[in-house]
Amino acid sequence: MKTFLLCVVCLWPATLVLAEETYTNADLVKFQVPGAYTNEDLKGLPPLAVQRQPAALTPRFEPAAGAGDFYQVVYDNLKRDRESLAAELQFEKDRVAYSESAFAGDSQGWQPRLGYATRVRPLLLELGKRVALLDFQMESVIDQARRAGATIDLR
Repeated sequence: MKTFLLCVVCLWPATLVLAEETYTNADLVKFQVPGAYTNEDLKGLPPLAVQRQPAALTPRFEPAAGAGDFYQVVYDNLKRDRESLAAELQFEKDRVAYSESAFAGDSQGWQPRLGYATRVRPLLLELGKRVALLDFQMESVIDQARRAGATIDLR
């Protein structure tokens, strides 16, 4: 009996959802809203005026000669810094992977041993954050150059 009551209590909201009344387009004739426009009212309105030509022609925008050089230099510097930090991040990740492998037990070698990941975790987080910030700055420079009409070589 308890299970039956529990099922009824749990399924009661579902029955309310399924029993909800739905309306179709055929039901719209039953509703009369005072002041509402009908399709016949909208068809009786005059057509909207459309302007065929602009009122005044604006001069075409031409980017300054050499504006792209500035953005290209900034982008190249950010890209170089990002590649450097990404390489350092990958180097540290490789050292962590080595420290957690079976080869990391030699106490006579200079290679990192077990527990190295715990010591360099803040460095890995900082490098990852800096790489992400440089990615954001590079996207920002690309966007600024696009708005200025300059092109950047992304290679």
